[in-house]
Amino acid sequence: MKKLLLSTALLMVAAGAQAQLSENFDSYNVGDYIGVVSPAWTTWSSTTGGAEDAQINNIQSNSGNNSIYFNSTAANGGPQDVVLPFGGAHNVGDFSYSQSMYIPTGKGAYFNFQADATIGNTWALDFYFVDDNSFYVSDPGAGLTVITGTFPSDQWFDVKMEIDLTTNSWEMFINNVSVGSFSNAVNRIASIDFYPTNSNNGGNGLSTFWIDDVSYTYTPYTLLSLNGAAINAEFNGPAINGAARNPEVTIRNLGTTAITSFDIAVDYNGSTISQTVSNVHIPSLDTYTIELSQSVTLTPTANNMVATISNVNGNGADMDPSDDAKTINFTSITPATGKVVIVEEATGTWCGWCPRGTVAMDYLAHDYKGFAAGIAVHNGDPMVNQVYDAGMGNRISGYPSALVDRGSVIDPSDIFSPVLTNLVVAPKAILTNGARYDAASNILEVSVTADFVDAVSGDWRLACAITEDSVHGTESGYGQSNYYSGSQSLVGLNGVDWQNLPSKVPASQMVYDHVARAIAPSFAGYQNSFPASVNANDQHTVNFWFQLEAEFDIDKMHIISMLIKPGGTIDNGGVASVDEAIANGFVSGPNVGVTEYFDGPHDMLNIYPNPANGNFTNLVINAKSSSVAITIVDVNGKTVFAKQLDTPQNETEVLPISTAYFSEGLYLVRVVDGQNTQTQKLIVQ
Repeated sequence: MKKLLLSTALLMVAAGAQAQLSENFDSYNVGDYIGVVSPAWTTWSSTTGGAEDAQINNIQSNSGNNSIYFNSTAANGGPQDVVLPFGGAHNVGDFSYSQSMYIPTGKGAYFNFQADATIGNTWALDFYFVDDNSFYVSDPGAGLTVITGTFPSDQWFDVKMEIDLTTNSWEMFINNVSVGSFSNAVNRIASIDFYPTNSNNGGNGLSTFWIDDVSYTYTPYTLLSLNGAAINAEFNGPAINGAARNPEVTIRNLGTTAITSFDIAVDYNGSTISQTVSNVHIPSLDTYTIELSQSVTLTPTANNMVATISNVNGNGADMDPSDDAKTINFTSITPATGKVVIVEEATGTWCGWCPRGTVAMDYLAHDYKGFAAGIAVHNGDPMVNQVYDAGMGNRISGYPSALVDRGSVIDPSDIFSPVLTNLVVAPKAILTNGARYDAASNILEVSVTADFVDAVSGDWRLACAITEDSVHGTESGYGQSNYYSGSQSLVGLNGVDWQNLPSKVPASQMVYDHVARAIAPSFAGYQNSFPASVNANDQHTVNFWFQLEAEFDIDKMHIISMLIKPGGTIDNGGVASVDEAIANGFVSGPNVGVTEYFDGPHDMLNIYPNPANGNFTNLVINAKSSSVAITIVDVNGKTVFAKQLDTPQNETEVLPISTAYFSEGLYLVRVVDGQNTQTQKLIVQ
């Protein structure tokens, strides 16, 4: 028997003393349930000796004769669910844990660290060992995989975690070789839970493993009077080379005196940015995260940064300089030149789960600016665009849903991994959006120029979307249904938790971003965008013409272009504000025609005959004010007719228009009557 700690020692851990446990299971009989024969072990439900418990086994052992055995073929794992408590939840001090594992070929294993003494409250860390001999360590608090690697099958190997809870430094070892270190979103540990499953990360659903030589040691930390520590540093977005990122530094008060001010400095790529933080109150053992106001531009040659705290409470050096600096190593990615990933989200104000799409799209715009473009395609509410909505509806089966470069349908909360994956894939062409805008007619002309890097052939297409931010309205349809109300936490970029909002957030409190206002010429794109074969270094431009509605805010709009492959997925995108596109310049090319116009109830304007089949047509205007402005423009945005009518209020005016000198084709007739605007299409044959 190799067991140095029993229940009395576990009570000492709760009291704050150093404690340790070492267990090789050799003091028990084969077939014994570990939860029954050991006071240190239990099960998830605290019911020992049954289906949840693990039995002593001598088929495999790392030392001595015995081990404990886990096995499951159930799709969701279990029913075994064995727990080793660590004597309470620890969030300061040093914690070391080790075990030996044996996993047969073709099988997997799983265990996790629980963060709270009450099992099931909070998961601190998940360990997945998959049947392909890969393992993944996941930080559920951050929703990130923090370590990946491989393990040997059909032999014993050691797994060890060295954790400095005081400074939030976690490191994992396989066979005494470090496989990664990180700061954990949930920096505390209370127990380990063994649950046989192998259904995550591509597992085949078969789980078999043995555990032997389990040990842990906990050493408490003694607080000093004044001590601030830098315990974590990261960026306010993914580590993408070329992106400007603001460092976020987390400090912890490891003293008994509250921290009210400090200086923070971040060293990256040979330069230092610093900031003074004052007027704060950080009690003993609490943490505080500050996002520095200055940014750094990430480069592929610098993959670490150092954050240092100093001058705590204006006293210069604190009482423990050893924890003042935190070095963070990170992996950055280099995006393909000119690559923009397109994310389309299916949403609606009636959809109570759609707020998670709203949150994801806001983070996408914040974290991936210039590298990805989000489009919120509304359904069944006042912001719907029928053409775009129908196209999305043919691709999805429910709301909310998302498409990344029109790949597989996924949940909006899962968009970030495929965005990063697609971002490094070189596109066949780089897209540039140009524009010109006529404020009088409210017509936006867009040129999309594709500069081909590689040769392509087949039915490649261009499409162009228009989105608008800061959209709001007063009618009830602008209110957002919210199934997170009072049930689940969902924190947005602005820090607002949807759990604290009503089940129907009123229209007066809602502002919508990334709203799809138009898609031209269709969801599938322009069929004749390019020749059947395109050579590398060829350049092709297509023009799109949008008649914007009066309530659209041109200053809040973005132009998003898409290069669509023959199979319907998106190869590349382009994104620009209207001002940026105008600055790029408008380039003439084939025009796909007018694809957006208002064709609603004809209460202000009627046109007959239409098409104009002779040399004239009549405009029937139902005037609501005494002054009416009429404009007719062609598909190139050129004004071919303009007239101001002074007519009695609330009377009908018939205005004959000579079309004898109009070229055959499509025209837009626009009537502005006081605060009201209506646009109709006119065909001249």
